[in-house]
This record gives sequence, C-alpha cells and structure tokens, in this order.
Amino acid sequence: MRFRGGVVALLTTATVVCVSCSSTVAGNPGPGMTSVNVADLKTGPYKPEPTEYEPNISTANDIRTIEARRMLNYIVHSYEVDPDIDLLGDIEFFWDAEWLVESNTFPSKYKPAAADNNLVAGAYVSRTNGDLRSRKKLIISALRFPTEAASRKAAVEFDQITNSDPGRHAVPIDGHPGALTSSADDITGISFIAHGPYVIMVNAGVPQPNQSALADVIRRTITLQVARIDQMKSIPLDDILDIPADPDSIMRRALPEAPDYSDPSTSEIDFGAYEPSGELHFERNPAKVRTALDESGVDLVGRRGGIVYRTRDLEAAFRLQTALLEAGRNDEELPPPPGLPDVRCLRLESSDAFRFFDALCGVVYGRYVAVVVTRISVTSRSATPLYQRAAAQYAILAKSE
Repeated sequence: MRFRGGVVALLTTATVVCVSCSSTVAGNPGPGMTSVNVADLKTGPYKPEPTEYEPNISTANDIRTIEARRMLNYIVHSYEVDPDIDLLGDIEFFWDAEWLVESNTFPSKYKPAAADNNLVAGAYVSRTNGDLRSRKKLIISALRFPTEAASRKAAVEFDQITNSDPGRHAVPIDGHPGALTSSADDITGISFIAHGPYVIMVNAGVPQPNQSALADVIRRTITLQVARIDQMKSIPLDDILDIPADPDSIMRRALPEAPDYSDPSTSEIDFGAYEPSGELHFERNPAKVRTALDESGVDLVGRRGGIVYRTRDLEAAFRLQTALLEAGRNDEELPPPPGLPDVRCLRLESSDAFRFFDALCGVVYGRYVAVVVTRISVTSRSATPLYQRAAAQYAILAKSE
C-alpha cells in the first residue's frame, strides 16, 4: 500500500462592489479591515466575480465519488491516535475496485476481493511522523459495500490475500475479536474489520518490533473509527444526488480552477463542500488547525481552486487566518499583495502532499477566510500568479455578499 511578485492591486478609493445591490456601495467589508476598490484589483486570467459551481456528474462513478468525499468527514485523524503522526502522505477516494488498485494505494492483489463484493465507495488517508530513524505510520481507510454480508466477506478475503505472503502471523486486538490482523515483523500490521456495510482497514507501523505496542495502535484506531462510522448516516446511492453540491453557496464563493491550467494539481477529485472534520485531513498542522476551526466556529468548508472556510464572524476569521498561515521553521513569509495589506502569504519549504503547491495566501472578507495556492518555480521568485489569485479571491468574496 502506498504511504504516499508583482504589483497586482492598487489601493485607491474606499468602495466595495456588491452585485446584489442596485449600485456600488461605499464602506468597509468589516471592522478592522482595509477598504479596497475591487475594480482596481489585478486578477490576471481570473474573473473577479463569483461563478456557479456545476460539478460534472455523468457516470455512476461520479456519484460514488460524492459518497467517497462524504465518507472522508468520518475518517479518524491520525493525531487522535498518536500526536506524533501528523505528516500527510496521501488522501485518496475510491469509486470502484479498479481505482482501488490503480490509485497506487492498495496493491493489485486486492482487486478481486473488492470487485467480487461490489465495492461502492471509499476514502483513504495516510500519515507518518516524518522520522526515518524512528518511523511511525498510520493508514486508515473505510470502504463501503452494498450489504453487511458483502462487507464481512470482503474483510475475510482481504485478510486472506494479505496472509498469502509467507511469514505472517496473527495479531490479536483486545476488544475487537472481529479484527482480522496480521504482521510479518511486529513493526507493521494490517487489520481488516467489517462494521455494518463498511470495511475498516488499518495499516500501522511502530519504530521497533513490539507486538503489544503495534496492537495497541490498531486497537485505538479501530475503536475510534467504529464510533465515527456509527455517526455517519447511510445514504442510498440513488439519493446521493439529493445532497446539495453547493450548500449555502460556499463553492460559489471559492476561486474556480485556473482557466490557463496553471494549478499545481490538475485533479478536481477533492472539489466539494466538507465538514471541518473532512477538511482537516488536507491540513498541514491538523491538530493545531482543529483547535483554530473549533475556536473560530467554522461549520462549512468549500474546496475548489480556492478553499473557503466559513467562520463565526470577522474576528474569528482573522484568528483562523493566523492559524492557517502559521510559518514552519524553514518557511518564508511573503509580503502581502500590493493593495491588500490584510492578506497573509507564505512560501513553504516543502510542497503540499496533495495539491503540490509551495506558496499560499490567506484572504479574509467578512466571516470568510479563503486560501489560494500556487507553485513557484525554482527558477522564478515572482509571486505574481499567487497575488493574482489572492486578488481574484478577494473580489469573489466581496461580490458574493
């Protein structure tokens, strides 16, 4: 399994454009924020206005992907099991047995069990502690099958396939007699357990051979994940399309994908509305960000080209911006886009594991925080594309009200 600048805005008059108003309105977007003339912002190839979010739903797999994204909201976070395990390796969504193995997460030998039992959808997250000398890892996946009988059969077959490799031995998991768990070295263990129509897969690793410690990590993960699945409402596939694609216009407020195909990642698989728990899986510092999300009252996140967080109020939005743009030891703070002094920007030492960006800006408007990203070439120090995205995102938020 894979443990995978330039001037862009000019500050002139204190006006804000409102598309829902009969005329341009003067004033501030909120107390403590700098007035900006939206018409003067330099947004590059982006339209400085909201655009409707219309996901491409043309196949059954597209519908299943919606379910997979919903399932991510209920995947346990690795820091809940071990705070040291917080470096993102991979996030993946599954919509059939073919993609389960083509995604480079599950080896191809698992395809028959997924196909024969009609895998419906799944979500997968891997993280490590980033320490090669004392390595810890935790991979968690939840896979949905049509029935409880199918999930039980799939769990047994997954375990049998795992144990087709020689030298493996069973590892008992206290409190979970149904967990089919094995290891070859007591450093890494793989466990499958059926729970309702779902199969929970846990792949854990500890620094040294220690069956007791390994079993304890798996036990705690399964306990948390079973409880999380019990919180998830089961929705028939025929009803998946009834889930709003753009609840409360959160996606409309987000910067769309780059029209010039310059986004660091070309995939739109993660595009959609998430609960804060789902968004946390993508974050660089999930434990710290969770505290910030809770304290800021975040109740909805929209992931598009830009990522928009809905907070309690303007004050909460600024607190969240600070948390999201916290610089690591070797990260570099960038100056804000000219004319947008309330925007904070950062150049990362290491690229993001999911969207592959290494530079981001955090934009605040009203109760919303939006993060825009790009990748700055090693041969160029220009932040112009990033600043254009920040300017466009600010305009979109201003005109969304």
